[in-house]
Amino acid sequence: MSYTPPTSHAPPPQAWELPFSREDPNMSVSLPGVVDTIKLLPLARRVGSYVYKEHRAGRTPIFDLNGITLSPPLPRSNAGVPLGGIGGGAIGRGFRGEFRRWSITPGRYRHSVIAGNTFSVRVGGKAVVLSMEAANDIPRSMKTWTWGSSPDIDLAARSTYHALFPRSWTVYSDPTNSNSRIEITSKQVSPFIPDNYTDSSLPTAVFEFTIVNSGDKDEDVSLMFTFENNDGGDEKDEAEHLRNNSSTAPRRHASTFDASGGNGSVVESAGISMRHTRRRKIAFEKGEDERMSTPVKEPFCSCTGPLKPPATYEEKTTFAMAVPGQEDGVDVSASVGFDPTNAVACEQLWTAFANDGRLGELNGDVKSTVGEQASALCQKTTVKANSSVTLKFSLSWDSPLAIFGCGDGLPRRHSIFFPNPASSQSSATAPALATIALTKYMSWESEIDAWQGPVLTSPAVPSWFKNQLFNELYYLTDGGCVWVDSTQARKNDRGAGEGDAVKMDRNSGSVGDVDILAVCVAAMAKMEEINKASQTAQGDSAVIGEFLYLEGHEYIMYNTSDVHFYASFALAKLFPQIQLSVLRDFGLSVFQEDIEERKLLGEGERALRKVNGALVHDLGSPSEYPILKVNAYNFQDVSRWKDLPSKFVLMIVREVKDESVDKTAFLKAVWPAMQSCMDRAATLWDSDNTGMIKNEGFPDQTYDVWIADGVSAYTGGLWVAALFGMSKIAARMEDMERSLSYLDKAKRAKAIYNETLWNGEYYNYSEKGRYNSGSIMADQLCGQWWTRICGLENVCDEDVKAKSSLRKIHEYNVVRWKELCGGVLNGAVNGMKPDGTVDSSCLQSMEVWTGTTYGLASEFLCEASAIKGDSEEEKKERAWLWNAGFETARGVKEAGWEQYGFGFATPEAWDRNGAYRSLGYMRPLSIWSMVYDMDLSEEWF
Repeated sequence: MSYTPPTSHAPPPQAWELPFSREDPNMSVSLPGVVDTIKLLPLARRVGSYVYKEHRAGRTPIFDLNGITLSPPLPRSNAGVPLGGIGGGAIGRGFRGEFRRWSITPGRYRHSVIAGNTFSVRVGGKAVVLSMEAANDIPRSMKTWTWGSSPDIDLAARSTYHALFPRSWTVYSDPTNSNSRIEITSKQVSPFIPDNYTDSSLPTAVFEFTIVNSGDKDEDVSLMFTFENNDGGDEKDEAEHLRNNSSTAPRRHASTFDASGGNGSVVESAGISMRHTRRRKIAFEKGEDERMSTPVKEPFCSCTGPLKPPATYEEKTTFAMAVPGQEDGVDVSASVGFDPTNAVACEQLWTAFANDGRLGELNGDVKSTVGEQASALCQKTTVKANSSVTLKFSLSWDSPLAIFGCGDGLPRRHSIFFPNPASSQSSATAPALATIALTKYMSWESEIDAWQGPVLTSPAVPSWFKNQLFNELYYLTDGGCVWVDSTQARKNDRGAGEGDAVKMDRNSGSVGDVDILAVCVAAMAKMEEINKASQTAQGDSAVIGEFLYLEGHEYIMYNTSDVHFYASFALAKLFPQIQLSVLRDFGLSVFQEDIEERKLLGEGERALRKVNGALVHDLGSPSEYPILKVNAYNFQDVSRWKDLPSKFVLMIVREVKDESVDKTAFLKAVWPAMQSCMDRAATLWDSDNTGMIKNEGFPDQTYDVWIADGVSAYTGGLWVAALFGMSKIAARMEDMERSLSYLDKAKRAKAIYNETLWNGEYYNYSEKGRYNSGSIMADQLCGQWWTRICGLENVCDEDVKAKSSLRKIHEYNVVRWKELCGGVLNGAVNGMKPDGTVDSSCLQSMEVWTGTTYGLASEFLCEASAIKGDSEEEKKERAWLWNAGFETARGVKEAGWEQYGFGFATPEAWDRNGAYRSLGYMRPLSIWSMVYDMDLSEEWF
C-alpha cells in the first residue's frame, strides 16, 4: 500500500489526539509503604547525605532529589512534542501550547512554564493568547493580556492537539470566539531525520500556521510570537550568577537581523536574536583527581581556557526568532527587548497588537538592557473569503559549547558547521539556524513522510501503535542529549576552526558586520560534506563525534549501558552510526581504571569506582568529566554486575548481523574489549568452570534492588546468548580456536540454564529459594529474545519452553495484573508468584517497567516470526503470540499515556496505582525492538 502524505497543514489521522479540554490527571511519585519505609531508613540517610553534599558543592547529584523528603520534580502531566534536533539541547512543550521543559544546559532539567513564550492571534479586531494558562499562573505583568483560558474565550472548547514526533499539529477553530469562520492549524516541525547526521543535530524548529477562511468575507489576521531571553534556569542558577558577577543580572541583549541578499539557495528572513550569558561555578576540579589511569582516549579539548579552569565559567546561549522576509501581502513588525516583568511594557505591547495587529518597525535597531528581557515578532495579512494563507516562524537556540562540571566544554555537533564559538562571527549562528530552518523544513518534512509512511500504512501493526512508535522517540531529542565534536574530530579538520571560518561581507544581511546568508550557504555545504562522510564512518568519533544521553530526566548519568541495551534499538534502526560510536566508547571504557574508593549508597560498603577489564555502567555525569570520569552511578558495585558484559556483546552482534555491510574497522575496535570483559566475568563468576556464571545474592544487574542468587533466568539467559555471540564474532575475526572455545562454553551453559531453572511451565527467577526463586519474571526470556534478534542459537533448549513461558507471563504478569489494576490494561508487572499474587520481595518486583514491557512484547513477536509453518495449529499459535505482544505493549499506552498523563515523559516504572518512578526515561525507546526486523508490508491476519 502506498503512502500519500496528508495535506500540507492537516494532521494525519494516525497522530495521537488530545482535545484541550482533556482533564489533567494528578501525577504522584511512587513511595514505599510504611513497613518498607522503616527498613529503608538507613538507605535514606545515606542518599540524603550524598544529595546534600553534591548540592553544596554546586553539582547535580545523579538522582534529581530535593528537599528534606528527597522528592523528585513533579511537573505537569501531558507534555507534547519537544523542539529541536539531537544533542543541541531541547525545549519541551505542553499539548496546550506552553513552553514548559528546559534541558539546554547539560544535565540540568528545569520544569517551568515561561508565560511570555507564546503565540497570540488577532482575528476580526479581537486578540487572544493561544495558551490555556490558568489565571493564577499568569504573571502579574501580563494580566492585561487576553488569555485562552478566559471564560469569554474558552479556547479549550475549540482546540485539539495532534502529535506524531517529530511533528505536531494544533487546530484552533474560531480561536478568538468572535463567530468568525477562521480555523488555524499550527504545525511544529523539528529536524529529526533518520540516518542524517547533520541536519538532525540542529537546535531549531519551525512553526507553520495555516489560516483557513471558510467565510464569505475577507478577514485581517495577525500572529504574534513572543519569547523571553531565558534558558530555563531556576532561582539557584540566578543566585549563583549574582554571587559571581558584578552586574545585577545575567547579561542579556537583543537585536534585529535581516538575512536578505537574493541568494537563491537560502530563504530570505528577518528576525530577532537575543544573547544570554550566565556565570556558573566550577563544580569538579580535574586537577585534584589523580586517581584515573592514563585514559585510552585523548582528553577532551579545553575550550574555555587553560587546563586548570578558573573558579567560574561563562555559559552563553543565543536565541533567534525569524520569519520569511518580504512576502507579498504580509506585514512584518517587531518589538525588540521589552521587559516581560514590567506591567507597563507588557500592556503597551498587547495594546499595540490588539488594536492594530502590528508592532513597531523591524528596523535593525539594537537595544541592550539589564534585567529580564523578551522580544516579539508579528505578521499581519488579509485572508480572503474561501481561501487560506500560510505564515511561518522559526525558533533557534545556540549554546555552542556543552560545558560540564569540570569547566571544560566541547563544541556541540551543530556548531562545527558554523564559525568558531570564540570568533566574533559566531553571533550569526542562531540567526543562521533560524534561516536554515525556514529554508529546509519542507524538505525535512518530505524525508519524514518517506520514513514514517510505511509504518503509518502498514497492515501488520495496530493503529494505536503507529503513533506510539514515533512518539516514544521524543527521548532522543529531550533526553538530556549532548552530541559533541571530540578532540580527534577537531584534529581531523572536522571542526570549524578560526582558520577555516567563512569570510563575511558587510551588507544588509547581517548581525553587526556578519553576513548571515553567507554563513547559511557555507554551513549547508559543510553539512552535506560531513553527512556524506558519516554514512560510512563505522562509528569513528573523528567523524561522528560523541553522543551522550541521560538515563532519565531524574537519573543524571550518561549512556547507562544496562538501560541503553534496551533503548539502543531506536539508534540502531534510525541512526546506526551513532549507535556504533556509543559502542566504541563502551569498548574503550573497559580498559579504563579509576581507583577512587567510594561509599556505595545501597548497603554502605566501599568499592573502587572503575576496575580495569570491567564494562562501564555509565559514561559519567555532566557534573564531572564525562567519558573520562566514568561510573557516576554509586548505588551498587557495578564492577560485579553480571549483565553488563553480555549486553555489550549482544549489541555488537546485532550491529554486525548484516554481513553485507562492511564493519571490519568497527569490529577491530571493539573485539579486544569484548574478550576482556567476558573473560573477566567467566574468571570471577564461573569459578568451577561449568560455563555458567552465577549471581552472588545481592542486586547485581539492572534490577538493582531485586536479588537473584545462583543461576538466574535473567543474567543466565543473557550469558548463554552472549557466549553464542562471542563464538560467532570470533569466527568473523578468523580466530577459530576461540570460536570453538566460546561455543563449547555456550552449550554447557545452556544445558545448566535449562536443567536448573526450567520448572515445566516457565523459568524460575533464580536457582536458590531464599529470594522468591519461583517468581514469574516478566523479563525472564531476555536472553532468548536477543538470540532471536541476533540470529544465534536459542537459549531455550526447546522452542516449546519459550512459548510456554510466554503464555505463563501473559496469563500472570499481563492479564492477572490487569485484573489487580481494576481491569485497566497496564503493561507487564515485573514479578508475579505462582499463586497469582504480586511478588512483593522488593520495590522493583512490584512495578511495571515500561521499557522491559516493550521488550517483552518484542519477544512475543520474535517467537511468532520464528513459526514458519502454515498448518492451522501453527497459524493459530503465531496469531496468538502476535496479538499477545501488541496487547502487552498497549498497556504502556493505555495506562501511561492515556490514564496517568505520562505523554512525552514515559517513566521508568509505575506501581499499581500509577505512581511513577523516574519520569522521562531512556528504556522505553525499546519499543523500536518491535519493528526492528519486521516486514511491515506483511499481512498477518
